[in-house]
Amino acid sequence: MTSTADTARRQERYEALGMWTQERLGWLIEQNGQRWPDREFTMFKGVRYSYGEFARWVRLTARDLVARGIGPGDRVLVQLPNCLEALLLQLAAFRIGAVVSPVVPIYREHEMKQILADLRPKAVVVSVELGQRRPAAEMANLLDGLGLDVAVRYCVGGPVDGWATLPELGLDDVDPAQLPDPAPGDECALVLYTSGTTAAPKGAMLSGRAIMALGRTLRLRMGIGSDDVIMNGTPVSHVSGFVNGFLLPAVAGCRTVLLSEWKPDDAVDVVEQEGGTFMSGGSVFLLDLVQRYEAGRSPDHRLSKFLSGGAPTPASLFQRAEGLGITVLTCYGMTETGGPCTLPRPEDPPEVRMEFDGLIGEGTEIQAVDENRKPLPHGQTGELRIRGPQVMAGYTNSQVSAAQLDEDGWFYSGDVGFVTEDGWLRMVGRIKDLINRGGEKFSCQDIEAALVAYPDIDRAAVVGVPDERFGEAVGAFVTLMPGAAWAGPEKVIDFLEQMKLAKQKRPVVWHVLPALPTTPSGKVQKNKLLEMHLSHGGSE
Repeated sequence: MTSTADTARRQERYEALGMWTQERLGWLIEQNGQRWPDREFTMFKGVRYSYGEFARWVRLTARDLVARGIGPGDRVLVQLPNCLEALLLQLAAFRIGAVVSPVVPIYREHEMKQILADLRPKAVVVSVELGQRRPAAEMANLLDGLGLDVAVRYCVGGPVDGWATLPELGLDDVDPAQLPDPAPGDECALVLYTSGTTAAPKGAMLSGRAIMALGRTLRLRMGIGSDDVIMNGTPVSHVSGFVNGFLLPAVAGCRTVLLSEWKPDDAVDVVEQEGGTFMSGGSVFLLDLVQRYEAGRSPDHRLSKFLSGGAPTPASLFQRAEGLGITVLTCYGMTETGGPCTLPRPEDPPEVRMEFDGLIGEGTEIQAVDENRKPLPHGQTGELRIRGPQVMAGYTNSQVSAAQLDEDGWFYSGDVGFVTEDGWLRMVGRIKDLINRGGEKFSCQDIEAALVAYPDIDRAAVVGVPDERFGEAVGAFVTLMPGAAWAGPEKVIDFLEQMKLAKQKRPVVWHVLPALPTTPSGKVQKNKLLEMHLSHGGSE
């Protein structure tokens, strides 16, 4: 077992490195508003806000939260598309010491029921509509069905009976002394839900000081300064979107451009118009930019740095981007590690940045271990475990935490890779049964359970199949009930729609088999399923 002295030594080390300080996350926007009241902070759909204006809007929203019964330690669930209100609610919750849980808008009733039951929020925030969906109505039904009595329900985008609206940014202000102080750095500030090998999403709890450590590391390693312009095309409910939309610009004192959705043709225009210099996200975003730059778009100004993570960056894409003048910075990390825990430096040789998935961050330790969790020598491949100032404190479910976070502070990632003697990491595969669709990770077990609920399907297995755009897509292998006939995937897709399964989880490749290949113990041999798909190609 770990000793209190060991924990104290790690804390002293993180403090000595400047990763953990007394600065509280909830004060960050407030301090920037005082330091640079007129400096531009963010732009969204042509509307610009200074640090001072946005800090005032945060105070107004924080006051409204308090007036409606939200206080320190209360959990606020925010499920919004990219918009300023999504950032606003997060910062307002931080400001009063509440815990915010941003959830990706692609999640529907199937996933949200599990998240709500686990999180048990005191406030929820959704939009009036999202495409053809009506999130407010969906959320109301879920809350009633679960018997959750929240203190306040906010709806963004228009009035809805029984739902509150957020305060607008007018001329009034709030005395900061009238608001509760932000939470101390060692308390939970953010709960991010991530797919695991089990069906239920897992809530990773990140402290304020872990989040601040991530911001400091990114600023130093990426060389981000006050003259940079950070482009944010990723969801603000993701770690990368939160980093691009608030954390990194706030730590560096620069400005950010928030895109409502990722439309590549529009994005290259906005990069040129706004002088965008930096962006992070999955390699699919980089591919979109490279394709348009190669076609001659935006010759006068192009993005200069791209931090690629969440999914592998193909070597050919890396080389094409570098040839266009984009410095590609590949990293490794996940929600549980507070985002990237390895980062290269822009000045590192391109061939090194391409070969490895980043250099271990300041204060962070990463080891490859064997099946008994014993450290392996440098260069040998094993499961990657991570310990450091930005690693989560645990999951909302303590039983899940015990399986992946040991008493010595090591998080066991389920990923396979190796670390060189000088600290470079290479991730080579996964132990976990997940599909990585453009950085969005989905539980295979979750999708398989939905498939076997269809009356004609007896058994189902899903694997990640190669996809040119997203890296991986969902491939389904099914066997049928005795006497059932396969009428094509359309009816199954309709069934999954009725189950309210996120459309990104729905299979795009189908194989109907007489039986699934299994080991002697009965475990499905997914490697053989993938080989079968690659040898046949296409759907059956």
